[in-house]
Order: sequence, then C-alpha cells, then structure tokens
Amino acid sequence: MPIDTQALFDEKDYTGTYPYVADGVIGPYTPANRDHPAYSAPAPGVRYRPRHYAARNLRPYLGYYYACQNYMILASEPAVLKIDNISEEMFFPAIQDLYEEGKGWVITPNPQILTMNLLEGQPRLIDETLKIVEWNVRFDILPEVRVYRKDTNQVYPITDFDTRGLIRDGAIHGTLRTQFTNEWRPVQFISENSLS
Repeated sequence: MPIDTQALFDEKDYTGTYPYVADGVIGPYTPANRDHPAYSAPAPGVRYRPRHYAARNLRPYLGYYYACQNYMILASEPAVLKIDNISEEMFFPAIQDLYEEGKGWVITPNPQILTMNLLEGQPRLIDETLKIVEWNVRFDILPEVRVYRKDTNQVYPITDFDTRGLIRDGAIHGTLRTQFTNEWRPVQFISENSLS
C-alpha cells in the first residue's frame, strides 16, 4: 500500500548535526592507550520504535545506525548491537580485523569518533510502494583518532585503514537508505563512490 506522503514530510528543516547518543554504560569508561583497548565503551541504546511513518520518526533509526558505526570503531563489539548486518556495513573493516586478531585498536581522547550531519532538510522518497527513503549525510571524523598496531608498536591515522575508500576531506560522504516496516527500520549506507 502506498504511503501518505503528506504524513511523511513535515515543515521542519532537519539539516545539521544529529545528536550522538550512546548511554548503554556497563562501567566507567577507560580510553584506550598503547597498553589496552578502550574499556566499558558506552554502547548505543534503542530509544523507541514509533509506528507512524514520518520523517521525525525515522531520524532515531539513522541516529542508532550512526552510534553503532561509532561504537564499532571504538570498541568493536557487535554482539551488543541490534543491527544484524553491521559487519557488512562497517566503515573500517580493517580496524575490525585488528580487534578480532588482537593486533591493534583505536586510540582516541573522545568516545565520539564520528559526527553525523544530515545534509538535507527532509528525506527523499525513493519508492512509495516499498516505503523506501534516502537521506544524504556526512560523517565527520575526529582528527585526533589514531589506530595502534601491536606488531609495530606505532600509531597511524585512521585514514590508513580506509580500505573501502570512503574518506574524502576528513569525512565520509554518502546516503542513508531506510525502509519503513512494522518492526525495525533497516538502515543501509551507500557511499558517494557507489552513487556515481
């Protein structure tokens, strides 16, 4: 059944920085250093699951996706996340490999590595029947983030681990696509490289 496009869009301009929320705290957060990865990194929590198909109700799902990407860079613990395909969606799979093999981790003074910016005031309706929308986004990367490798005992810029070729001008540019369903709204990142 096609959606009510008047209900989807509202008059609000959502352009700008989306708030980062990761309040699933399991203990005192200890930033990573050369001796150990981060301990007790705050995990993202699911806020609510609104059923009404509206732009304002889709934003929390984009925000959760964003917080999960940040968490995977910081802590690399997919088991606590409610995204089935996070391993396919990770911005930095090479960093995940280091974590899994115990060969390295991310060192940062701030647990918020990414900042998500919505580049459009409202999402774009791509498929009315399937209820698919897209929103252009930019993920700014904290410039101080470094990746520590145990084998070399050196730190490297995160850009050295951009095996997907996502970073341009210190940020990741692309589109978040989501489909409204009665349960969870799956989110997929489409890089600007894929769009051209």
